[in-house]
Amino acid sequence: MIKEYIISSNGKEPLNSHYYSTNHPSIYAAAERIFGSWGNAINAAGLDYNAIRKYKIWTRMRIVQTIRKKSKAGEQLSSQYIQNNCKSLYMAAVHHFKSWGQAIKASGLDYNKIRMRRSMTEEQIRAEIIRLYKSGEDMAYSNIRKNHQYLLAYGMKKLGGGSWAEARRACGIMENFRLPKEKRRPSKIRMKKCWQPGLF
Repeated sequence: MIKEYIISSNGKEPLNSHYYSTNHPSIYAAAERIFGSWGNAINAAGLDYNAIRKYKIWTRMRIVQTIRKKSKAGEQLSSQYIQNNCKSLYMAAVHHFKSWGQAIKASGLDYNKIRMRRSMTEEQIRAEIIRLYKSGEDMAYSNIRKNHQYLLAYGMKKLGGGSWAEARRACGIMENFRLPKEKRRPSKIRMKKCWQPGLF
């Protein structure tokens, strides 16, 4: 019963000993009595307690800083992705902010946009890159990395095979952004009307 309870709680609330001894003392006491320690109970449920207890080093400030750093680097910040790839951060965020969405908001980011970005198709990525280009945005890697991290990451992954220059070319943008602006030759591109910009 204890193992089943732990498994059902995984991903919904912190599973470290301090949290459970404070919020679920009867479960915690039963686990220690049956398994010898809370850590043993966690491991018996098939979870890695060493990873779970890492949440203790997370403070509200560190959580916010880490989220902002990941955002700046263009990393995915959806709830599902963080749960699968950075469990300790997710659990700490739930502990300190009650939910991952609240942690995102506390970091100054728009979680609705983050959720939408997760489902961007190649067509939408291409349309957004072209829209920025036609609006006069500097499409050099350094500027896109600074101001449009999510688009850089998705463009490189889905259009450019890991290259931002190739992602631009896939959108018909042949301009060499390594040259000074006055020496660049603008590309003529027609926007398709299949996607309405402004979602992001």
